[in-house]
Amino acid sequence: MSKQDSRIYTNLSALLALRDDSRHLSLSPRYRPAGMLSGRHASRIKGRGLNFEELRQYQAGDNIRQIDSRVSARLGKPYVRVYSEETDRPVHIIVDQRLPMFFGSQVNTKSVTAAHLAALLAWQVFDAGDRVGGAVIGCRDMVQMSPKRASHNVIHLLEAIVVANNQLDLASLKKNTINSISNSLLSQVRPLIATLNSQSVMILITDIEGIEIEELAELEILAQKTNVLLFVVQDPLEDDLTRAHGLSVSLGEQQINIQANAQNQQKYDALYQQRLTCLKKAVLASVLPVGLVNTYEPVITQLSRLLMGEPV
Repeated sequence: MSKQDSRIYTNLSALLALRDDSRHLSLSPRYRPAGMLSGRHASRIKGRGLNFEELRQYQAGDNIRQIDSRVSARLGKPYVRVYSEETDRPVHIIVDQRLPMFFGSQVNTKSVTAAHLAALLAWQVFDAGDRVGGAVIGCRDMVQMSPKRASHNVIHLLEAIVVANNQLDLASLKKNTINSISNSLLSQVRPLIATLNSQSVMILITDIEGIEIEELAELEILAQKTNVLLFVVQDPLEDDLTRAHGLSVSLGEQQINIQANAQNQQKYDALYQQRLTCLKKAVLASVLPVGLVNTYEPVITQLSRLLMGEPV
């Protein structure tokens, strides 16, 4: 399996090049994520930060609640404190690069799709004037970085994504690596969640294995005090096992031919499809802004549709 194949593994050059595509994203204030991802556009997200600009003499029409009583008493004239609204928000992009993401049946793996999505969002957020940070959850460890208004911070995030992405290798899996995927994405970033406030934005990028149904309720509660955006990456084969009929799966040494007969379909439905259907219904019924992203269409095309408010 070659790491030169861009459908299976990503690289830093590819993620850096996505900055040009991110500039073509059309943000609509009618759709909540457009406001969430933009520090310089009209926003519907909670919280408002204020930066102190200056003290000046009171003028007719000024808000009397902004009068500074101490300065006014000292100077003998009413003075007001002038503030400007703060639009620079900390955005945490949480990217899943664990083993379940290392799958794709048509064009890209889910892990590559997630990497492209994270890069597009990171560049869009940065160019909109917000601070970019987040965490990359890999098969070996988690890399976390604080949001900063600096391009090198975006690049560090992309580098962490590439490292985690390139570590995905079925042949070299160890027991402790396999155990690491048993925890949901949310459970691994709870320390980060504890630091969020009303100004913060948290963007989760994972797949159907990375989020539990009961955790959607937890995210909805979290969304009452901060801003949460969820992207779920899906492969078409996960929706319909019959698409895999006749395909072969290999780990390099052994090979299995997939027979999508009625018995296997029934087992698959019981093990996976039922959970997928329930989670899909829960996601679409959630009050959270949610985007479903597939592995075969260009990510920029899908993200443009989502940010314009089209149905997921």
